[in-house]
Amino acid sequence: MRIAVFCSASTKIDQKYVDFGFEVGKAIAEQGWDVAWGGGTLSMMGSVSRGARSVGGKTFGVIPQKLVGKEFADEEATELFITESMRSRKAMLEDLSNGFLILPGGIGTMEEFMEIWVARHLGYHQKPIVVCDPFDFYRDLRTFLNSLKAERFTSSAHDELLTWSTQIPGAIAAFRGSTKPPNLI
Repeated sequence: MRIAVFCSASTKIDQKYVDFGFEVGKAIAEQGWDVAWGGGTLSMMGSVSRGARSVGGKTFGVIPQKLVGKEFADEEATELFITESMRSRKAMLEDLSNGFLILPGGIGTMEEFMEIWVARHLGYHQKPIVVCDPFDFYRDLRTFLNSLKAERFTSSAHDELLTWSTQIPGAIAAFRGSTKPPNLI
C-alpha cells in the first residue's frame, strides 16, 4: 500500500503542524505502507517523509523541476521523481498511490484535494480519500461544503467519497479496506 499525502510546504506555519506531519508519516510506515508526497524537505511536507523514514518506511517523492530548489528536493527519498510540471507531478502521485491523505495546507493542498476528489466523483479512480484534521483546521471548508449541498450544487453522494478523521488512527483505519495496487513506475 502506498499513501499519497497532500499537505503544506510553508515554512511559516505553527510547529504543531510540522510535528503532526512527522507523526502521520511515522504511522503510515508503521503499517508497512509507503509514503508518496511532493518530494520536498520543507515544513509538513518534509516532516511526513522524515517521519516515515524514522521507522524504516519507504518514501517516493515527486517534485517538478521548477521547485527542486524552492522546496529543496529530498535526496533521502527511496525514489525521487522530477517532473516537468505541477500537472505531471499530480498525475504521477495519483498513479503511484493506493489512496490519498489530506492534511492541513494552503491553496496547493486545496487544489490537490479538490482535483483528486473530483476525479473520484467522475470515476477516474476508486482510491480512498481521507482528510485527517485533529486541529479543526477545515471547519470553515466543511461549512462551505455543507452550503454547496444545501443549495444542491453537490449531494450526499459527494460526501460518501471522503472520510474525515480527527485522529491519525482513524485515518489509517480508513485505508485498510483498499487493496487496489498502485501503478508502479
